[in-house]
Amino acid sequence: MTRILLTLAIVFLSTAPAHADYFLWQDEKSGLTMTFPDTWKMQSQRNPDEVLRIVAPSDGDNPVCTVKVSDDSRYTIFPPDYGDAVQRTAVSIPFWQSYMGHYDDYVIDRVFDGGGLGRWLASYALASYTMRDGTAMQQRRGIMFASLYHDKLYVAECSSLNHAYERWGPNFRSVIKSIDFKKMHHEHMTGDYANFLGEAEQYFWAQTGPEGTISY
Repeated sequence: MTRILLTLAIVFLSTAPAHADYFLWQDEKSGLTMTFPDTWKMQSQRNPDEVLRIVAPSDGDNPVCTVKVSDDSRYTIFPPDYGDAVQRTAVSIPFWQSYMGHYDDYVIDRVFDGGGLGRWLASYALASYTMRDGTAMQQRRGIMFASLYHDKLYVAECSSLNHAYERWGPNFRSVIKSIDFKKMHHEHMTGDYANFLGEAEQYFWAQTGPEGTISY
């Protein structure tokens, strides 16, 4: 993984402008990039799919964001125009129910289809759950996005202790919004699929028949 220090000047409508430093982080393998404040600290990953884990400084709120990337080529046969249908099939309510099964006592408050993550379609979920941290059990609430782009499944999750979520929500959305993917789809469609049941005769090359083709 590579990390690039990017300095961004944030200028407010005041006589003395304020400045903040941000890290522009990139995952070498997938090409995913994400920007976050330089006061957030990176931690070691806790599962094989996790490529980034960052923790924000806080006084007992324990805000954490993670990014997971895994291979998933089940839907690469479909052209980009089918992206919305793929999202609703692959990463919707059943996906989040399975994903949250890794936590204890989870409650999915909301699942929304038709969102976006990086340069592609996504669903997002709001959920509360219990998680063991050492010998302690934490009551947490988080927002998470999932997108299946080309042959990669991307999941971004940000959470804090339950009592602090409303305070950290805007920061979480800002970090997740900064995510971008390596471009894999061209703007122009390269193929489509025939509606074999609803269209006129379809012709395929065959070695039989007087015309060298066979129709259905």
